[in-house]
Amino acid sequence: MNRNGVFTGLQEIVEKSLFYYDLPGLSVRVDLGGEVFSTAVGYQDFISKRPLHTDHIFHMGSVTKLLVGTSILMLAEDRRLHLGDKVTDVLPWFSMADPAYSRITISQLLSHTSGMPDVTDYHWEQPETDDEALVRYVRSPEVTTARLLWAPEEGRFAYSNMAYEVLGAVIAEVSGGTFEDFVQRRIFDPLSMNDSFLLTFQRNADTLCTPHWKDSENHIVATPHFPYNRAHGPSSTLTSHPADLAKFAKANLSQSLLRKETYDLAWSRIALVPNNGEHVGLSWFCREQKGALLYGHEGTDDGFRASFWICPEHSLHITVCTNLSGAPTKKISKQIFDHIVS
Repeated sequence: MNRNGVFTGLQEIVEKSLFYYDLPGLSVRVDLGGEVFSTAVGYQDFISKRPLHTDHIFHMGSVTKLLVGTSILMLAEDRRLHLGDKVTDVLPWFSMADPAYSRITISQLLSHTSGMPDVTDYHWEQPETDDEALVRYVRSPEVTTARLLWAPEEGRFAYSNMAYEVLGAVIAEVSGGTFEDFVQRRIFDPLSMNDSFLLTFQRNADTLCTPHWKDSENHIVATPHFPYNRAHGPSSTLTSHPADLAKFAKANLSQSLLRKETYDLAWSRIALVPNNGEHVGLSWFCREQKGALLYGHEGTDDGFRASFWICPEHSLHITVCTNLSGAPTKKISKQIFDHIVS
């Protein structure tokens, strides 16, 4: 790839996206080798018209799952668990109404092929913040009375946030601490991700972007709640900004967090994602664009959308964040990728 002037035109793409998709704010970070493009346009809070800056904090939603996957793979490399272990080998108390639950493996949870259903209510309006919130959810009737969509052995894809809450409980059990403590100690601290947190309630609220959605008349309004509940920490509660996520991207592009053979497994194509042609590996999703393979994850919750992708072939990382429900961050990310590699 000829990198001369490769970022030319990106600012225009970002500004046009803000206008065309009617977004309150949009923050973008692109790393290509040692070169960086970073910008923030629009508003941190649309109602008060506070300008958005590149260090303002977004809720990243399901991008959190990449931290869960990395943590599980670290524990596997440490030989403290095996990916083929049954969940009940680690959590003997775990149960579901469907007797096939006893055959679910950790690997199947990571790849969304366990047959577990999704979470039905995140209770954002009644957040729990104590250390026991996650295990309390995994022991709750929503999980224990649930039935599998199909047998785990079928290997079919069904996106499940519930599966990732169970994985968070596995990390806590094996590590002897909380899920959040493990991520802080093994990922955030070594990478100096000082602006990334899983415990949103401990943050300075002034740095957080206001979440927005559109009302019945298509006007941008603030959501009545911030999407945080520690009971659903592993599936969705990372807060960060694109520059801090770039540190995580760089570590994965250089394959410095895990061994090469572990990355090969994490980025393998385990199951086809219906309707979009992507595949899922162990937490990471894989897609092909312009003849190159990209690995990453999308994040969406009330008031926010995020898109995080890396492309090892081009030593490229793209993060796109906005503070509006349903915004097309993935589409914007794809447009940026096309522009860079064309």
